Amino acid sequence: MLEKEAANRLIMAKSHLLPGTKLESAGAVLRDLVALDANNLEDAYFSLYLRTRSFNVQAFEKGLYKGTSMARIKGLKNYMQVIPAEYLAAVRAVTNGDREAAARNLLRTWGIGDGEYAQVSGKILEVLGNKEKTLVQLKKVLAPVSRDIVKRKKEKAMNVSIVAQAMMDRWILLRGGIGRNPGENPGRFSTFQGRFGKNPEIGRDIAISTMAGLYFQEYGPATAVDLSWWLGITLGEASSSINKLKGLATVELSGVNGQFFMPEDDERTVKDMASGNSVILLPRDDPYVKAYHDHDRFVPQGHSAMTKFGESASVVLLNGTVWGTWSIEKETLRDVCIVSLFEGHPEMAGLEDLIKKAAEEAGFFYTGRPVDVNANF
Repeated sequence: MLEKEAANRLIMAKSHLLPGTKLESAGAVLRDLVALDANNLEDAYFSLYLRTRSFNVQAFEKGLYKGTSMARIKGLKNYMQVIPAEYLAAVRAVTNGDREAAARNLLRTWGIGDGEYAQVSGKILEVLGNKEKTLVQLKKVLAPVSRDIVKRKKEKAMNVSIVAQAMMDRWILLRGGIGRNPGENPGRFSTFQGRFGKNPEIGRDIAISTMAGLYFQEYGPATAVDLSWWLGITLGEASSSINKLKGLATVELSGVNGQFFMPEDDERTVKDMASGNSVILLPRDDPYVKAYHDHDRFVPQGHSAMTKFGESASVVLLNGTVWGTWSIEKETLRDVCIVSLFEGHPEMAGLEDLIKKAAEEAGFFYTGRPVDVNANF
């Protein structure tokens, strides 16, 4: 039996959220996180910033869009994610079915048949070659094969745009590029193969086992349901993969229902971990929250860390437990970081100062200038 507070602290340490565990390289952090949700780039960047000693956005974007060490691509559960290159083959194998279903549904919804898709996608690849082009540039060059489509609800799109989206689902195209400002996405298309070459093919079972091992190494203690949620696979597939993994310990957490799995070495480490106070403001979809389906370990009863849109909220961690939410609001004279703690939050020495410091840091990251802090206790 492990105390849930100790388990939370272990996961914070493995996730590089505690001061002594931060890394020099954002790439090294990303490899440990395995896959980082990046529908919103600013939030993804803040997740990395919190885990590094010094985060250089320009250098990271150069690696993200020009190098071969990582890709921003449709990943687990069809989210846009930043994924290290060494995990791309496994993620591809796990997600093939879901991504293909998404592509086919998109094309069918807009009335684009296989023949039209083949013609337009072939022309897109021909025009791109090893270059980058925006959608506007593609539409201009592909005028002879392009057409406008109007759906029943009077939604409009051009077939080139829809085909390009389907090609992204199928890992044929990448979209992104370095903009004028950090986090600005100019939306240039390039080819996956032109950047990474042919992606190695591995079997789905091997891919699931590989990803399951990585998951528990980084995010354990966690349940089979958590693994199923994170990977987007069935509970049966998750349980089967756990049975094949070696070096996992089965544990229980105090005050939390369920059977948890974690590396045997971690089970020995967690019992010796020292406690200490910490206040951290996490962005939306941070993996400390988003990587789990069961939140009883780190969210007090009666509260939620998820939004109605399926995102994890921007939350306040007090010693690894979600005890509030935060946001940055635009004001006339100066932006404000608003922090709202849940009723019944624990008292700790210097809490107000710790929250103010964390809020000022978050505000400066997102706005590039000092912000006021409005903390509601």
